[in-house]
Amino acid sequence: MLRVLTLSCGLAVLAGAASAETAAQKAERCAAQADIVTLAVDARQEGRDAQATKAMMEAAESGIPARYAPGITPLVEWVFTLPEDQLALDVGGAFEKQCLEFSQ
Repeated sequence: MLRVLTLSCGLAVLAGAASAETAAQKAERCAAQADIVTLAVDARQEGRDAQATKAMMEAAESGIPARYAPGITPLVEWVFTLPEDQLALDVGGAFEKQCLEFSQ
């Protein structure tokens, strides 16, 4: 859980100019980033490494909107630092909750 809290400090980097976004835009961004986290957790549990996971997500057919592509690398790298036992938790859900609660 400490890693989730540490990540929330890094949300400012991923948010970029998020201070000008509406609540709906923030909700959309947080959901999209949480989806990236969930996909990374799933890929790791399936035995993929971080590089293969990033390549899969950066591919055009991944379905991840291009505006969220800059967040793929830091989010995937973060997921691959989590202890194995934390992967059984709802990491994507916890990320989304922290993202929505974060304010600058």
